[in-house]
Amino acid sequence: MDTAADIVLGILRAHLADLRFDAVAAGRDYGAAGAAVREDLDRLIADVTQWAAAARETGAALRVGADRYGEAESRAVAALR
Repeated sequence: MDTAADIVLGILRAHLADLRFDAVAAGRDYGAAGAAVREDLDRLIADVTQWAAAARETGAALRVGADRYGEAESRAVAALR
């Protein structure tokens, strides 16, 4: 999950975060539409960043659970010997 989060954040940083599209870029006739696109991109960036943080937390929780499971299994094997 960490790798997926890193890949997605890398794409986000490389392509979306630096995208310069707003009311000025849209021009006089489409200023409101340009501002709306910029707002939507800002929301998307925030949502993806939040997803990446959650994916990292999930990955960490899964690793902890797997470690605990491994330790419990080792104790069970030792008890059977």
